[in-house]
Amino acid sequence: MSTVAEVEPIRAHSEPRSSPLLTVRLLLAISRFVDAHAWSSFAAVSLFCGWGHLQVLLTRHLDHDELFTFYIAQAPTVRQLLRLTHTVDLHPPLSFLLVRVSFAIFGVSPWSCRLPFLLAFLLASALLFWFVRRLLSPLHGLIAVLFLWSTPDAYLSAEARSYALLLCFTTLMLVSWHQAIDGDHSSNRRWWLVALAASGFGVLLSHVLGVFPYAAFFAVELLRLWIERRRDWSLYAALLVPLSSVFAYLPIVQARSTMLFAREYRITPLRMFTFYWEAIRYVATPLVAVALLAFLWPVLRKHAAALPPANLRVINAPFRFLLVLLSLVPLGVGLLFAYTGTAFGDRYGVVLLVPLAIVPALVLGYRTRGNRLAGTAVALLLAATLYFNTGGKAWLLEKVSTFASPRVAVRLLYVVALFPIYPPYEAPPVPSYLAQGLATAPQVDHLDTFEPELPLVAHTGLTFLEIDHQESAQVAHRLYMLTDEEASRTIAHDTVFAHYERVTEAFPMIRGKVEPYCSFISAHPRFLVVGAYNNVQGWLLRKLNRDGAELRAVGVCSGYTEECQIFEVSMRDAECK
Repeated sequence: MSTVAEVEPIRAHSEPRSSPLLTVRLLLAISRFVDAHAWSSFAAVSLFCGWGHLQVLLTRHLDHDELFTFYIAQAPTVRQLLRLTHTVDLHPPLSFLLVRVSFAIFGVSPWSCRLPFLLAFLLASALLFWFVRRLLSPLHGLIAVLFLWSTPDAYLSAEARSYALLLCFTTLMLVSWHQAIDGDHSSNRRWWLVALAASGFGVLLSHVLGVFPYAAFFAVELLRLWIERRRDWSLYAALLVPLSSVFAYLPIVQARSTMLFAREYRITPLRMFTFYWEAIRYVATPLVAVALLAFLWPVLRKHAAALPPANLRVINAPFRFLLVLLSLVPLGVGLLFAYTGTAFGDRYGVVLLVPLAIVPALVLGYRTRGNRLAGTAVALLLAATLYFNTGGKAWLLEKVSTFASPRVAVRLLYVVALFPIYPPYEAPPVPSYLAQGLATAPQVDHLDTFEPELPLVAHTGLTFLEIDHQESAQVAHRLYMLTDEEASRTIAHDTVFAHYERVTEAFPMIRGKVEPYCSFISAHPRFLVVGAYNNVQGWLLRKLNRDGAELRAVGVCSGYTEECQIFEVSMRDAECK
């Protein structure tokens, strides 16, 4: 259904073929093509947006968190898989079960581990496209899709963690709820209620934080009851049935409550602000364009108000309220985590992408009465901005630097992406003698040929799990991780890796060994440590320094989540304290 209002006919024979006229013709031609080939256009835009993420899916090594998904999905039985979600990786089981299915169909590999999450992200974008297309037009649906892919969190489409699932099921829940309360679709209401209940299960079984967007639907139903003074029992039932899955959360909450997280990862007001800033800074220019068009459209097109709005569907107050609540979900998560002292990651606010994609498209469409020229111009601006923030960044930097000084070039590039804001980060200071050694340390490309007679100790669980999975059997055979809960608490103030022996017990495919700190240094007077001295979660190098060990920077490497520095440790005059 097309709801796009046409501009005044262009009198091609009476006007010269000027450049502005050709531009108008081109924009109109693009919009008509999108109207005529809606889903083909969606597929082309999705390929344009997702190509880089598809390459990451196929080529990048699995990182530490993804390896938990990789190993748990391979549990011998489903029962054991469910037990691991309560003891080792504290997440509801849906993501692991979907990866298990992917492994059964495509075999066990990094790309098949990530595949369910790419499909979930694509499904979320398809739902947004379909939904906005119904409200306005296919062109505005593409605008919503481009906003979705332009955010930094689009990387979650190629990450084997549950956040893409949470985004997908939240989007499906929003669409199902809207269709269920839409009087124009009363004949299909039963199926939309079934979809609402199914997506509710999906939200709650994807991630513990799914309770926040799920609660938003209860809040909006209270508003709808207050406005309409009419109870909707069938919809209430569809919302209440998935709550039975919350019982799976109790062991997860109890286990997480015993953890201590480094102060640098905890939420602060500035950290919360930077989260929202990071979500919009790459689309600042398209957002400004939408705002200007929405504000100035009556002036630019005085006849716009007279265009018939019959096909523009009404955006009711409960729906607007729901979009506001979804945009506040990250703030709610941040307040809870500030109270509990839990680490906050930007991916925890992934549901913000839903209103961030929908609202600009709706504002532009309704304020301009679905004008083709305005919609096409914004869509092209979004596509250009996305390109220059990804594959075209190197070319853009090179071109700008040829005619502008570095100071001017930085300000010009704010058109593509605004400046980042970094919250204060107090990394542990690196002793000067180690910093000097790291500055001249050689690059190490292969750990299996570097000091092969010495034990190799990972600084944190991040590096331990990734080295164990990526490197050869020779490296894994001499790989260790050391534990000391007291040192974790007093030095790093972080106990996430304090009991890593539980991980190796749960995953027998791990080849490296976990040993207590004092036992290991008593048996090994010389060894190598791989990791960053100033990693806030790492206590080992700082404790070795305090215990009198002799540390020497001997190399740097790459390919791991934690910055990769290699230190040779001698315990000649040191002892466990």
